[in-house]
Amino acid sequence: MYKFLILLQVLFWISETKRIQKSFRIRQLSDWEYLTKFGAEVGDVTYHIKFRIIGLESEEMRERKFPILFELYLDEEWPQALEMQECERASQARRKETIQVPGNGEYSQVYTGNIKAKLRAHMWYYAISDCHRRLRDEFKEDQYKKIKFEVDIHIKNVGKTEFSVEQFGIQYFMIVVVLVDIIMLAYNGYYIVQRHEKYEEFSLALFLLVITLFLETISYGVNLLHLWVYSYNGEGVFVLHVVSVIVQVASQFSLTMILVMLSWGWQINFNKFDNFEIFLPLSLLIAFFQLTIVGVGFIDYDAYYKDHSYEGWVGWLASFIFIGEFIYFINGLSNTYKKSNGAVQQFILMLGIYGGFYFISFPVLQTVNLIVARYLRHKVMEIGTITLRTAAILLLTHLFTSKKSIFAKISYDNKSFLDRNKDE
Repeated sequence: MYKFLILLQVLFWISETKRIQKSFRIRQLSDWEYLTKFGAEVGDVTYHIKFRIIGLESEEMRERKFPILFELYLDEEWPQALEMQECERASQARRKETIQVPGNGEYSQVYTGNIKAKLRAHMWYYAISDCHRRLRDEFKEDQYKKIKFEVDIHIKNVGKTEFSVEQFGIQYFMIVVVLVDIIMLAYNGYYIVQRHEKYEEFSLALFLLVITLFLETISYGVNLLHLWVYSYNGEGVFVLHVVSVIVQVASQFSLTMILVMLSWGWQINFNKFDNFEIFLPLSLLIAFFQLTIVGVGFIDYDAYYKDHSYEGWVGWLASFIFIGEFIYFINGLSNTYKKSNGAVQQFILMLGIYGGFYFISFPVLQTVNLIVARYLRHKVMEIGTITLRTAAILLLTHLFTSKKSIFAKISYDNKSFLDRNKDE
């Protein structure tokens, strides 16, 4: 639960925005501070940056201006810059500008710059530097220990869009996914009602899959609204983003539980868990894992070394969790397979393929991203995970609802397959 609370706090800061505001205590500033990064498409990109100092009370200090060095780095020189000492990195910067910041609490004059890419998209990295301590040395006394230095950056890509290049097209893709989800939701709902009216049967597994699909539709739909607002103001809506993440966690938990329970024979060999004291801790453990997977994606979200939410160790931690769940899923399948024969074994094999498709998709995408261009990694992970998760639900829907469904034949709660065929 504590990870979930941390997630909500971090979400307030990022909200996927490229209108960045950061605050530092002046006396805690380093020689060099990273601000943010932005993927610039081929064409003209505009950025606006301004600074202010908050908390000065002395009239003499409030009337003065204080210098800060703004630096802009291209992705081609960025790795070399990071290998240098902080005060040597400016030699790799494509653009440097000393900006005078007023001490009266008002923002400095807005510094506007343009970036122009001619051949391909690039990542640009924004930083500030006070290597000569021209700013910090003015605030050595203890009376200035709470003085704050604030930065406001607003970046617009080609066509004046608020999206960084790695986010291009994602909103249109999500529209398609939401439409597909709605169609599947309507079909599954109709199937459940039809089966109940015709055979007086009710598939709890399919019902839970519909719940999962409903949660996924809500999550993507709400996130789509967030992206739509983001396209206008560069910030989006915090509440919408939080709701989307919460519902996404619930959807992933539901899908994982369905697959794990089916793998151990639920709705096939039994329909109630006799050992509830075992099932409950398992449910809580899986819920914790799902929260962890989503939560770690927001650790150091806008850090210079992260090209997507799961860059670096957090991605491999999430992959490890997925692989662990996959191993437990396979163990359950193996156990059920040994106790079964005929149609049940055939269903177990198909469930293993479809479920495995869901569990290993994230580690596979994480590995693929090792060889993908940096500005494409976010898109690969975002579109890849959404596509594969939706595909897993679609395949499971087919497994549960097709006219020749093996699940209908072996399901613990349903009428016999032969009796059903008499009516058809």
